[in-house]
Order: sequence, then structure tokens, then C-alpha cells
Amino acid sequence: MNENIHPEDPDTLPQTSSEHIESAPRKTEEPGTYVTGQGPKPPRKISLAAAVGAMITAVILAVLVTFSLTTLYLRDQPDAVVSQNDKQAFPELEVLDKLFRSLTVRDLDDDAIGTALLKAYVSATGDRYAEYYTDEEYAAQVAQQNGEMCGIGITVVNGTVTVDGISHQGLIVSSVYPDSPALEAGVKPNDVIISIGTGEDAVSVDELGYDGALSRLRGEEGTEAVFTVRRKVPTSDGNMSGDMSHDMSNDRYDAIEITATRRKLTTQSVLYHVCETDSSIGIVRITGFDNTTAAQFETAMDSLLQAGCASFVIDLRNNGGGLLSSVEDVLTFFLEPGDVMLYTRNKAGEKEELRVTVSEEGKVTSGSGKYTAEDVGKYRGHDLCVLVNGYTASAAELFTANIRDHGLGKVIGTQTYGKGTMQTTYSLSRYGLTGALKLTTRYYDPPSGENYDGAGITPDLVIELSEEAMSYNINLLPDDKDNQLQAAISRYLGNR
Repeated sequence: MNENIHPEDPDTLPQTSSEHIESAPRKTEEPGTYVTGQGPKPPRKISLAAAVGAMITAVILAVLVTFSLTTLYLRDQPDAVVSQNDKQAFPELEVLDKLFRSLTVRDLDDDAIGTALLKAYVSATGDRYAEYYTDEEYAAQVAQQNGEMCGIGITVVNGTVTVDGISHQGLIVSSVYPDSPALEAGVKPNDVIISIGTGEDAVSVDELGYDGALSRLRGEEGTEAVFTVRRKVPTSDGNMSGDMSHDMSNDRYDAIEITATRRKLTTQSVLYHVCETDSSIGIVRITGFDNTTAAQFETAMDSLLQAGCASFVIDLRNNGGGLLSSVEDVLTFFLEPGDVMLYTRNKAGEKEELRVTVSEEGKVTSGSGKYTAEDVGKYRGHDLCVLVNGYTASAAELFTANIRDHGLGKVIGTQTYGKGTMQTTYSLSRYGLTGALKLTTRYYDPPSGENYDGAGITPDLVIELSEEAMSYNINLLPDDKDNQLQAAISRYLGNR
């Protein structure tokens, strides 16, 4: 989950990413704060020497794998800390650099070495959600949370697939956007992307890493993304388990090369329709929480109410999280003034409490600050169910926990992922460097105070998706084939 705790001016501050594949920039202004005692500096590329310095900076700062809750602004002010003259933490690295520059017959690419050093340092910290972003990667992260895309239209998570006894790192396709290049090219949920490129140009996801693979899948409109997926082979009885496990080691997979032509897409983080089997029920599926989600959610709910729906299912299956400001905004539609949305804790154990807050002027000051007192509790009081699964994570788990803890509805499905930490992204431009650093800065607890990091949320009704349902793209799963949805309807909705 990506942290966003009440920025003073959220429209002018840097933003970070969730786990969707593609995006295009909207706003990239940086806050007007720099290293103590210095004015703004033009960004410069990171050389090897600068990389070492930036690594030290990362050490001082360290006082979103696939799922995230990220800040839209620099919550802390680390400038004074970073400006201190600390002793070199890695003298061995300086020695290696001097030896190479003096003795190697090869020409050194300082930019490539610097970037590799920073990424290696962040990876070695043990913070599984931390990342060093290059300028290009950071721009993509910023853009993604603004709901604009140029890519192929898939959502992925980290995972492994074992073929002939050899494990390969891959990107598991958790969902495919409707009307997307990926859907047209035949990409299916549960496909495991193991390499990007074709022939001699193909590079494995093992080598590229998660963000590197995502960068290869992104690109300019009209260009082709070529990649190889491993797709599960049906069993002898014709069935496919469809289980999106992180370690799919007991199955057989075909290798399929896919070509998809990138194009600009509008992120549809909210999909909705009147239930096909009961017209009194509205179905709202939230695929992620970005800057467009709350407005799209409001449109969905208003449209369904106008269509005569009185009960609602909020489908958060495969929703890996997003921005805290976004989930706060959506929760505002269900909670009351003063209701706790979450508690946060830093490394020192200092706690903060986030509630729905409304100013004397009637403006909601929690979340993005875009809503008014009239929006608070706007959709409260309707029969409500939330659908979840093992890839419901972070911000989506926080939404689920709030509905549960405030007694607003029932939770149906399977155990959620279990991520109770926040990440903050710091642009290094404020130090005269390129790129950005994301690292885990806080834990968060739901309103009940019961943290679920590493454990997940247990639904009120635990029910696995049927094999028949798993044979469909979840975006295209018919309501009458969705046994989890039907269980929610039969057990909890419509005053049955």
C-alpha cells in the first residue's frame, strides 16, 4: 500500500506506482525542498562516485514486491540528515572502483554501473517492497497513479514456475484489461511471463527483475511488445486448476510467444454492472486504487442506484492495492465523521491515527481533500458484501478491514494476501541526482487494531472459486458462473 497522509497540495507533489504494467506522465513537479542550505539543482546522471554517495543516503533514509500503498508526497523531511558528512560506509567499493579505473582494459559505463549499484543496494536491504527507480522508471510510476497508460493492458504479480525441475522467476498475469492489446493477442489470466523479447534478444524475467521486466513491457504507442509466457497444460481430465500460486511447481506448461501492439489506454480501475441474476444487486469491481478510482467509484454507485439497485457487491479480487489517499476517499463514502480508517506506526513505534475528518467549512480534509461533508457516508446503509482472494492486498485489504470492522458488510472468498506496511518514495532530484527511492517507512493497522501483515484477512464466508469459474478471465466471468458472487447473494444480500 502506498502512503499518502494528507499532503497540503496533492496536485503538485510527486506520485508513485502500483503494480499495473503501463502508464504515461501527467504531473511530475517536485516539492520545493532541497538539501539544507542549498538552492535547487539541475538533476544529473548518477556516476559511480555519485552512486556510492546515493547509497549512503539510502542507508540514512532507511531509518511496493507486487502490492503497494505509497505516498504522494515527502511525508518526512530528511534533508538535514542527508546533508550530514558521514564516514564512507563502503570503503571496499571505493577501492574496487580505483582498481578498475587503473587496471581494466575495458571502458567503464559510469551510468550503468551507478544504476546497477543502487538497485543492488536496495535489493540487499531485505526490504522486499523497496526499489530504486531511474528517471524513466520513476516517470512511469508517477504516471501510472494518474490513470493514464500506454501499454498492453495487464496486471501482474511476482511468482515462479517450475519447468522440467528448473524454477523460473516470472510475472503471473492476474488480470487482463477488457478491450486491451493483451486481450486481443490472447493473453490469459495465470499465464506466466518468463522472458521479454524474441530470439537472441529475449531476456528472462530472472535477469531483468520485476521492475526491469515491467519496463520492457512498456513502450511507445504503436510499438510491439514481444514476450513468452508459460501456460498451464490441461490435465488428462480436461481441467485446469487455475490456481495463481506463487510457486506453481507441480504442473506442466506450454511455452507461447505473444506479440501485442502497445496503445494508449484509459485506466479502468472501476468496472460495474447490474447483476445478471438479480437486478436489485449492483456489482462494482475495483482493480486498484489510483487517482481516478474514487471518481469512477462514485459514478458506478450513482449509476447503479439510478438503475434500481439496493444491494451491492464490491469485488476486490486480484486488487493489489494502490494509494492511501484513494482508498481513504472511497471509504469516505461509507464511513462517518470521526471514524478511524487506520493507525500507522513508524520504526520507533510512534503511532498516528487517521480518521474521516471534515473542516468547519464542510470540506473533507482526509484523503485527497477533494470531497465535501455531503459525500461522507453517501452510500452507507445498503446491504453490502466484499469479495476477496489471495491477491487482495494492501489498500484493498484496508478497505475490506474497514467494511468488516465498522460492521458495514460481509466478506466472502478466500484468505487475503496479508500486507500491512506502507512505502514512501523520495525523489532524488532534491539532492541534485536522478531517479527516486521507494522504501518501507511505516506499518499500518486496520480500525480493529489487529494487524494482518503476513497473515491476511479471513473472510466471514470462506469459499474457493470453482474450477468452472477459474476457466474465465475474471473481468469476463459471467455472474451465474461466479460461485463466490452467488454465495454472497444467497447468504447475505437482499434481506434473505
